[in-house]
Amino acid sequence: MTTMPATEALDRDAAVLGSGPYRAVRVAAASIAVAYLVSTLIPLAHRPPLLDTVGYSGLLICATLLALLRPALVRTARATWTCVGLGIACWAVGDVYWTATFANRPAGDIPVPSVADACYVGLYPLAYAGFILLARGAARRLPAAVWLDALVSSLAAGAVFSGIAMGQVLHTDDGADLAGQITNLLYPVGDLVLLAVAVAALTMVRWRPDPVWWLLGLGAALFAVADTAYLIALDHQTYEDGGWIDGLWILGLTLMAYAASLPRRRVTTEVRGFAALLVPILFSLAALGVLVVGTFVRLHPVAVLLAAACLIAAGVRTALTFEQTRELARTRVAAHTDLQSGLGNRRALDAELPTLLHRLRPGSQLYLTILGIDHMSEINGTLGYPVGDLVLNAVGERLRREIPADAVCARLGGVELAVLRTVRPGTDPAEVLAQTRALVGVLAEPVEAGDLPVHIEVSAGIAAAPAHAATPEALIRCAADALRTAREHGTGIEAYDPALDAGSRFGPQLFPDLLRAFAEEQFVTYYQPKVDVATGRPVALEAVLRWHHPHRGLIEAEDVQPLAARVGLRRRLTRALLESSVQACAGWLARGVELGVAADIDVPDILDSQLPYDLAKMINRAGIPPGAVTLEVAEDVLLVDPRRTSSALGQFRHFGLRLALDHYGRSAPSLTRLRTLPVDEIKLDASFVAPVPRSTQDAAVVRSTIELARSLNIATVAEGVAAQDVLAALTTYGCSGVQGPLPGEPMDPEQLDAWLATQPVRSPRRVTAPAPRRGAVRGR
Repeated sequence: MTTMPATEALDRDAAVLGSGPYRAVRVAAASIAVAYLVSTLIPLAHRPPLLDTVGYSGLLICATLLALLRPALVRTARATWTCVGLGIACWAVGDVYWTATFANRPAGDIPVPSVADACYVGLYPLAYAGFILLARGAARRLPAAVWLDALVSSLAAGAVFSGIAMGQVLHTDDGADLAGQITNLLYPVGDLVLLAVAVAALTMVRWRPDPVWWLLGLGAALFAVADTAYLIALDHQTYEDGGWIDGLWILGLTLMAYAASLPRRRVTTEVRGFAALLVPILFSLAALGVLVVGTFVRLHPVAVLLAAACLIAAGVRTALTFEQTRELARTRVAAHTDLQSGLGNRRALDAELPTLLHRLRPGSQLYLTILGIDHMSEINGTLGYPVGDLVLNAVGERLRREIPADAVCARLGGVELAVLRTVRPGTDPAEVLAQTRALVGVLAEPVEAGDLPVHIEVSAGIAAAPAHAATPEALIRCAADALRTAREHGTGIEAYDPALDAGSRFGPQLFPDLLRAFAEEQFVTYYQPKVDVATGRPVALEAVLRWHHPHRGLIEAEDVQPLAARVGLRRRLTRALLESSVQACAGWLARGVELGVAADIDVPDILDSQLPYDLAKMINRAGIPPGAVTLEVAEDVLLVDPRRTSSALGQFRHFGLRLALDHYGRSAPSLTRLRTLPVDEIKLDASFVAPVPRSTQDAAVVRSTIELARSLNIATVAEGVAAQDVLAALTTYGCSGVQGPLPGEPMDPEQLDAWLATQPVRSPRRVTAPAPRRGAVRGR
């Protein structure tokens, strides 16, 4: 025997409930029930007797079959709807029996209790079980507040029902025997519990527009009204077959059966906020009204007790709501507070920044200062993370103490803190810069970690709105750029300078354009010759990736790289450059062109542990010798941890690649570090060699640098050579190679092909580049 998969079973059940015949059956049953109720409300001169006997019993049978059809055909919630269907069937059997046995007998001759009463009462436990089974899935996930709402609503409904029905129904039983009294008592009590369960269930599902629950609740309510009206009419001897009470019974049972025939839909809307509390409040007011009426009119004790219990439950619910509100306030504060620094967190900044920008008055400026604690990784690594946490906490406490009362401070993340403050019109930016400098001085004071004073450094980047940016995201980006500049230049504090921001020059719309540029192949690799001074022959071509923007034209590599870093595409950009360079070199060698290729990589690329392996795969696929590829490493590598950089560069050397130190001399690097770096070549920066013909001091420095490199068996290449006198001086000093406007500008692939045709770079056979050797400029 095979078991049907759960999803297949659900699909089958949904298909059954949504089928045309099933829909036709339930619509027909509901229509007939409504038509019968309408017929009881319209006075007829002659009402057919069979309509209220045979026809009435037939409607009961229709409702019963509709209710039992669901568990017979559908597996989902079978136990639930079996209970509801059997309850309806039990009541219908009782009523058919009553019609057949007692319809023509006087009310005083009808025995109480009878078989019909047993069947009538049997509806209640079965319906309760079905309602509870249906609500059980939602009740497992309900908080205490919802349970209390359900209790308040059900008690109030019971109080109102008891106040109306109990006294009217039970006072006529004084002369009845005990069995008759108990039987008559079961009806209002059963209806009371049925109504209370239905109201509680609706409350537990938060009064969602779920037709199943609303039909069950409405059916239970109509049934309770009909039972109450019947007992009252029986007491006053005014009940007649075929009246509106019979119509309510039929409609109530049919609505519950109709609910069983509907599929349960996933409800996406839910009543929230005050609307969710409105119904419990109204029920509480109804219970209060019962107690007020009870002071003037004698009510049944059950009604008074239920109303009192409802108000007690409402009081507990109010106390719980008050505590939840306090907890929500505490949670909201905690959600906007950084526990480590005691400042606000990024969520607090994101909430305050748009508000402050919106409230900014004409002429005023909103200044955002991002403060960064420098070298925190070294503090954590040397003294331990507890000391780092202590430093962060101390800086946060100082910041809270020093900033103005109207300023907002928050921790952006890591070791970066933000300060927002609005300054009045006419305030000199230099004054803001001076205040920031003073603040940084206070924050950078040593932090006592036990007996050890920890010295810290703090950098700051400042941006203003609307002077520099008009949106929260742009303002944060500008301040972060300023902080980055302060750290790179070692100045400590920098105000945002739009002239240094490529993103500002091109506009924020350039960032999504960059994402599309890869897919649309808008990047083109240009190549600039690197010429051997001794022979005058080009020995390699340096690859530069430029962006051919469809609207802004050509964007240089130095502008593309920071943009790519901001949107997380630096890694992809580097691999695109290397892939095109390796493929181009393979093409040259295949045509017998003896040229290697060089490409720039930055410090993050060097520390990318996967890059050496990816590059090795590119070289193997292209079928070129590893020595044909030179990686030009930015001079910033000299400022990074020596152990990490030496190990990372050693990985590239392990695969046979050549390494060149780019822009040498731009920031006076350490000669000691140069001695320990595994590089084959250093490239003297243009600013380092340009003054040589006019300055004996600069000439001496360049000459000594070339001699030092030669003694270390490292080749030297001068960048940016644009004049013959500079070339002549470098040749005299023994420089290995030159690169710049004089030897040749960067060329696109078409220009490169034309240039190669004029150069002595071909061999009569396919070239296999030899392994690199120190002291010579090799591009392969």
